[in-house]
Amino acid sequence: MSNKPENLTLITDDGLRLDGRRADEIRPMKIEIGVLSRADGSCYLEWGRNKILVGVFGPREAHPRRSQRADAAVIRYRYNMASFSVEDRARPGPSRRSIEISKVSREAFEPVIMAELFPKTAIDIFVEVLQADAGTRTAAINASSIALADAGIPMKGLITSCAFGKVDGQIVLDLNKEEDNYGEADFPVAMTQDGEITLIQMDGHLTPEEIKKGLELVKKGCKEILEIQQAVLRKKFETPVEEISEETAEVEKEGEKEEPESVPEAVVVEEALEETEEPGAEISEESVESAVLASEVIPDFEEELEEEVEEEFETEEEEFEEEAFEEEAKPEEDLEEDLEEDLEEDLGEELEEEEFEEEALEDEAEFEASFEAAPELKEFDEIEARLEREAASREAEEEIGLETEEISGEEISEEAEVEETIVSEKPVEPETEVEPEVETEGVSTEAVETEEEPEEEPEEEKSEGPWKVVKDPSEAGTRGEKDE
Repeated sequence: MSNKPENLTLITDDGLRLDGRRADEIRPMKIEIGVLSRADGSCYLEWGRNKILVGVFGPREAHPRRSQRADAAVIRYRYNMASFSVEDRARPGPSRRSIEISKVSREAFEPVIMAELFPKTAIDIFVEVLQADAGTRTAAINASSIALADAGIPMKGLITSCAFGKVDGQIVLDLNKEEDNYGEADFPVAMTQDGEITLIQMDGHLTPEEIKKGLELVKKGCKEILEIQQAVLRKKFETPVEEISEETAEVEKEGEKEEPESVPEAVVVEEALEETEEPGAEISEESVESAVLASEVIPDFEEELEEEVEEEFETEEEEFEEEAFEEEAKPEEDLEEDLEEDLEEDLGEELEEEEFEEEALEDEAEFEASFEAAPELKEFDEIEARLEREAASREAEEEIGLETEEISGEEISEEAEVEETIVSEKPVEPETEVEPEVETEGVSTEAVETEEEPEEEPEEEKSEGPWKVVKDPSEAGTRGEKDE
């Protein structure tokens, strides 16, 4: 509050203020919703010469994480005045005044915002004062309340705010710039729809009676502001009921067929009487009866016509439905034939694949059987070793010569039998490794047996000496007896 100039009168003798308002009147208010496309909710408010822009963001994740609350959302309110909002350029950035207004405004919204529904989140309210003309904090609270509703933040109700003050010894409502600068007191208040006060401040000196009077004015002003807020929100979110236009009403009336009113029999009788009436002639009873019969027959004839028309219409509908059904059935039959052909093709392909797999399995079995039938290389090694031993024994017999004459035929035959039993009893160990096909190809066990037989015969033919070699000891005769 500053000293008022001597020539300045804030209230005239008629009780009017500088802008022509009464003591209990508020300045005109203009509100627009949804002015910021990137904000969740926004509002632009003009109250007198105040111009306020508010954007609401959230609920969103709170950063830094240490600012989060586990049981409710964090409400953050930022009040800022643009450098060009006042006549003397304001210093940009937060000041002590803006920090104080941000704090009290946030506390004004905490009782109504249902923050417990969004734990570990933040609801940010950004207020930018584009033009200031006293009462910017109350104007910002009103705009923020609408922006929160536009953002869909759950609230118990709207918050309205207004201020009263003392000017020239009188209590007035909603101070303007001159009244705020040169007045005696300023008392901003914010309250809920139910009249509960959420913000109260005072700058200046007021008596208890003046405070009571001012609070009555504030309640009246907040009620008017609440009606404006509700009307703006209702205009945006309510869908208006579409009224039937005159043109549509006329079309409906034309479309409706007026049902013919039933003509009473008395009228028909009177008309028949008028037609049959002639000057100087009396009305006979027969003419009256014919008129009555005509009145009875006419409605019956109309009913018959209606029934015939309905029957024809039903028959036409049935024929049309049958034709449509036949047309629909044809493509279905074609589709069934196509499906059958596709199924047959798929079955043929599956049979071909099965035959191919069976042939492949047979080829593999034959290939494995050829490996099993082929003799192993170890059998040839044993045959060669046995042949070498026999050749060595023949050389030894030739060197010994006559020393071996006394050996009897029984001993030679016994040695031959022992050697044969050794060869036959020696087990053949199967090997898991498959030897190359080139060495074993075309060789069978029959060929091995044919090689063994001719090699044993020369042994008996080449043996020299005075004795005779026999396989059976009984053939030795007297020689075997002498040895015994």
